[in-house]
Amino acid sequence: MPNYCPDGDARKCPSVPGLPRLCPDLSATVYGGRVYLAAMADALGKRSEADRWRADAEAIRTLIMTKLYSAEDVAFYDLDAQDHFVRVRGDVISRVLGEDAIYDKLISKVYKRQIHNPKAFWAQYPLSSIALDDPAFVRPIPRNSWGGASQALTALRAPRWMELYGKPADLAHLMQQWVSAIERNGSFLQQMDPISGEFTPDTGDYSPAALVFIDFIWRLAGVRQVQDVLEWNVRPLAESVTATYRLKVTPTKIAQIKYSAGAAELSLNNKFLWRTSSVVRLITDLDGKLGGAVGIASGQVKVKLQGPGKEKRYMWVDANELLPLLVIEVE
Repeated sequence: MPNYCPDGDARKCPSVPGLPRLCPDLSATVYGGRVYLAAMADALGKRSEADRWRADAEAIRTLIMTKLYSAEDVAFYDLDAQDHFVRVRGDVISRVLGEDAIYDKLISKVYKRQIHNPKAFWAQYPLSSIALDDPAFVRPIPRNSWGGASQALTALRAPRWMELYGKPADLAHLMQQWVSAIERNGSFLQQMDPISGEFTPDTGDYSPAALVFIDFIWRLAGVRQVQDVLEWNVRPLAESVTATYRLKVTPTKIAQIKYSAGAAELSLNNKFLWRTSSVVRLITDLDGKLGGAVGIASGQVKVKLQGPGKEKRYMWVDANELLPLLVIEVE
């Protein structure tokens, strides 16, 4: 396919067999845009406009599923001008997931068969831009290649949809791999080999990779505010390492995780909440009241919490599991 439209004009389609195409990623972006336009119309009190945007969103979502999804391959493909699938399993699949344009009943199928499959996209350094077992996977990997390399842009978008679909432990693995690869290389580069973790040499630093590094470190071991909830992502460091993460929740309220001696101490406005040496996400309200826990380690973990005074709690939590407060035992 040519890299440019005739005369550099996007309104002019090149005279090439197979064009124009219907594309899952572009269609999913339109779907997501319409969903948010509906939300904005709701916020402005424009109910009829909101209803129209929602109807338009659902219309293109239905077309994505009926025209661009292959049940046989459990994958989304481009559709060429002759109504034939362009059977290359690529980054477009994660784009459809990223806009939540997939029907609920298919999420687990697509995730298991494609995204979290070590033979497909779940490489040693996920996510590859083309499935590892797809004949179109490019080797050796050139610069700016979406033919196989794991791209910083894809990694940067991953938290948005992996959290939505309840995969925080899988996301944590992806984030750890990217952080370790960037630390090892010492530069912020666009793409890396999904198998070796070696970055493709480039002319300068790449801002999405810098954003990946900053955002992922905070998501791995810091405290985040998600609407009216505090998300304490506890990942104790080596005993010899100390670190502190602080978040301004309100102008007068500071949440903090302090790591030392192989444990983490959680506090709100210097008021001690919990101490633990376990890898876990604790969920509290904005006042620090415990509401539950989430498994962010790669397997099952026994979590012990030491609270104020002699209060102790413990639990077993599996990877990606959301554990409500009701089943967290008091010791």
